Amino acid sequence: MAMTEETPTQSDRIASELRRRMQSGTYAPGLRLVEMDIADEFDVGRGRVREVFRTLVGEGYLEFVANRGVLVRRYSRSEMLEVGNVREVLEGLVARLAAERALTEDQQQDLTAIQERMDKTEADGDTDAFAGLNRAYHQMICDFAENRHATEFLGRLRVPLFRLQLPISFSIDSLEQSNRDHRVITTAILMGHRDAAEAAMRAHVRAGNAHIRSLPEDAF
Repeated sequence: MAMTEETPTQSDRIASELRRRMQSGTYAPGLRLVEMDIADEFDVGRGRVREVFRTLVGEGYLEFVANRGVLVRRYSRSEMLEVGNVREVLEGLVARLAAERALTEDQQQDLTAIQERMDKTEADGDTDAFAGLNRAYHQMICDFAENRHATEFLGRLRVPLFRLQLPISFSIDSLEQSNRDHRVITTAILMGHRDAAEAAMRAHVRAGNAHIRSLPEDAF
């Protein structure tokens, strides 16, 4: 019997919206989320909101703080660097796996198209649009790799980088450097050069870690 996709539950939909707000910077690190306010907004019971909060705590988006309640999680510099070290290995792995696969014509076109869109945002200096495309690009490579465990782990490891704490947008210089890296990765994957794809992706993530080290202390 063919498998069907599960219909999102009410809790799933609320969690998805709260994730979106945190990823976009609408909810800043350290912001306190009030259970009753969320319940009123989504017209649900407080038990439902507590369920959503538990899910998002488990995913690393929120944290329970004694005497303060539920807050958007704030990561320290050292935590983010530790995460970056693990991301380097896993992001490199999925780039390698994507390059090893015989991508379909549609997949090749999708990867080429998103690279062209990133090239355009770079030329336009549109840092906010590039940030969204950057997330989609990395997720696309995960999807091409077809390794569920790597995808799930990376989904959690990327949480601190989803504009929760870093500056709201890329600087122009960091955008250009990031996209140069992307072009190398894209070419290696399309040509099926697995060693080059992995090496380029790992160098790309290391550059991100170097950026975190350079940030002022008040960013954390």
